[in-house]
Amino acid sequence: MTTLCEQPPSTAPREDAPGLMLAALRACALAQGIAVITVTYDGYGDEGQIQDVTLAGAMNEETQIADEMAMPEVACTSWAVPYRGDATPIETTFKAAIDDLALEMLALKHGGWEDGEGAFGELVIDVAAGKATLEHSIRVVETECFTHEWGG
Repeated sequence: MTTLCEQPPSTAPREDAPGLMLAALRACALAQGIAVITVTYDGYGDEGQIQDVTLAGAMNEETQIADEMAMPEVACTSWAVPYRGDATPIETTFKAAIDDLALEMLALKHGGWEDGEGAFGELVIDVAAGKATLEHSIRVVETECFTHEWGG
């Protein structure tokens, strides 16, 4: 008996992209034995970038500390989101899929995070749960204004 695999759609609305990207990344990570992906980023002065990506394997039952892993050099099917338009499926690298997901989640929730004083934060992906948590901090410059008059 032959079963037909469902083909992914050729495009998807941009608002669906983070979920699709997360599911695709999860499939790649599970195949590599990765349990947690942590992405740190920082931006200011109209520039922003991914600072670091760390990968951890499954928790060690004795120590409860996950071992850090090297970035695998593997292909990954994911989704690309152009500046304007719908998401489309692509073939990419595992590292690029992580970066693209982090940047898309930032653009969706905190567009302009790299402008002015900027922002920084961390995206933690729990691969087993299929869950991503973004902790985002913005930098704020405070201004106090005083007006004084003399005479009359």
